[in-house]
Amino acid sequence: MRNLLSANFSRLFKNKLFWVLTVALLAYSVISTCDNASQRAAESDLFPNQAPESECFDEGPIVLIMMPVFVSLFLGTEFSDGTMRNKIIVGSRRGQIYLADFITVSAATLVFCAAWHIGSLSVLPILGLWRVGVIGWLLLVLKSALFCIAFSAILCLVSHIVTNKAAVAVVEIILALAIIMAGSLLYNKLLEPEMVSSGVTITADENGNTVMKPIDPYPNPEYVSEPQRGVLKRALNILPSGQAILLANTAYSEKEQLDLPLFSYCASAGLIVLFTAAGLIHFKHKDLK
Repeated sequence: MRNLLSANFSRLFKNKLFWVLTVALLAYSVISTCDNASQRAAESDLFPNQAPESECFDEGPIVLIMMPVFVSLFLGTEFSDGTMRNKIIVGSRRGQIYLADFITVSAATLVFCAAWHIGSLSVLPILGLWRVGVIGWLLLVLKSALFCIAFSAILCLVSHIVTNKAAVAVVEIILALAIIMAGSLLYNKLLEPEMVSSGVTITADENGNTVMKPIDPYPNPEYVSEPQRGVLKRALNILPSGQAILLANTAYSEKEQLDLPLFSYCASAGLIVLFTAAGLIHFKHKDLK
């Protein structure tokens, strides 16, 4: 196992795509965070209670798109070049090979995650310290690390099922987009208000201030009520993309009570165990000829 990890990490640190993606994500995080925070600071009248952490977690969906690009090519090379068969020929057990691959891609994912969060620290000189405090910020970082590792477990399984280098890249990118789209649809569905109005009336109170009142509010047919709402909220907090979207909208999701912190931590841990176990079982019986 130690030799497998040593070989994998040696190949990882020599991988140009890994470093290009890491630097690109770091640069994008700095530029995006500074740009958004500067706009918020310039429009402080419109955003008087802007929380710095709401600008620190926008890159989650970007990380989920970058991951399949790297994982598919990194692991796909092992199958296309015959490296996987050679590992088995020299006596490495399949379970050890799979776990070494999972640990390696998870470590690469954590580096991407670290680049994202290091870049987001550029928000501090502009908007100040996080409202949630340092401990709260660390818990949010832990949440992002867990859902990234959970997505790594999914990608690692797919990479050991679809062994064609070109095909696995297409499959994993489509999978990532589908998961992100599913998370976005769930999030938007849960944001539907319970009541909607056909318009507003504009009047003036006794002090001459403008007052707007909704006209004839009526139940929104798109609103999801209980118990379906509870099911969708849990599905949103299970999906890695759902957690990424909730992080990117931290202040708003807390207001709408869509975020279930403890549940999301447990969900990510469950996904890691479930897909890693499924991958181990599949790979032990896979024909590598």
